[in-house]
Amino acid sequence: MLSFVNAPVPSNTFLLVREDGHCIVIDPGTKEQADVRDYIQSHGLTLDYIILTHEHFDHCWGVNYLLDCFPSAKVVATKLCTEWVQTPMNYFNQLYYNSDEMYQIKKVDVIVDEVGWKLMWGDNPVVFVNTPGHTSKGMCIEIGGCLFTGDTVLYRTKPFIKKRYGGSLPVLKQSIDTIYHSYSGDTKVFPGHGDSFLLKETKEFYYKYFNDKKDEMSD
Repeated sequence: MLSFVNAPVPSNTFLLVREDGHCIVIDPGTKEQADVRDYIQSHGLTLDYIILTHEHFDHCWGVNYLLDCFPSAKVVATKLCTEWVQTPMNYFNQLYYNSDEMYQIKKVDVIVDEVGWKLMWGDNPVVFVNTPGHTSKGMCIEIGGCLFTGDTVLYRTKPFIKKRYGGSLPVLKQSIDTIYHSYSGDTKVFPGHGDSFLLKETKEFYYKYFNDKKDEMSD
């Protein structure tokens, strides 16, 4: 597995490669994913899926670029994420490029809500975990015993919630509790920002954070 740090927002894109040359991209957040494209092409890989943990532009801005390069790739997202990313928007182009260019993802092929939150990638099960809270549209992804958490679980980082995107602190707590109840503390976590870590390394941080916020969450 390889990781690429996006720009202008330093989120993570992950490239998972099977021994037979098939691959998956998770959260392509740079507008032009030339480094990911070059790696796939130079190694003769076949891009099967582009999977989105959620709809924020720093996790999906490069989808159309990759689809232009690899048109047979299938895009995977939750139903709510699908609806959002297929709505034309330009706030990120205005913010970073002073451009009125609109952006929407060309297609979403697999809506996880409709396939039982699981698909097979060769002999490898890909399990999707419904984890709203950071937004109402997010999910985590388990592949090969590794957990890709987007912005749901980060390393000892205070949650970033925007209610305009359906974010909710109580809902996020439920999602993080679900993760900790479902996965071993030794599970390797690959977050949407920052370096990888073991799930147990951040449990105490979140326990304290939500305990400190309990009055706020009960309002």
